[in-house]
Amino acid sequence: MWDDIKRLHEFHGEVPVEVRILKLTEEVGEAAEALIGMRGINKRKGYCRSRDDLLDELADVIVTAAVAMSAITDGGAAEARRHFEQRLQTVTARITGP
Repeated sequence: MWDDIKRLHEFHGEVPVEVRILKLTEEVGEAAEALIGMRGINKRKGYCRSRDDLLDELADVIVTAAVAMSAITDGGAAEARRHFEQRLQTVTARITGP
């Protein structure tokens, strides 16, 4: 995954970190829209999105966050990966206990 993240970072070139974070918030909003459409919460639109739509949007959130992490590390996908894996260990340790 992280090799692909590096390629995406390079493809987007000099896009500032601030723009990448804004893109992340946009993707989170799209995930929320997909959930609303999947559950039919908006009465005007009804049921208009599927489980696959929601999964696609959540995957976009993950990819966009990883690309933003890569941008923060100046394209260092390896550093972003290490940080992600450290964080994942920290979070999962909470469910396994000391």
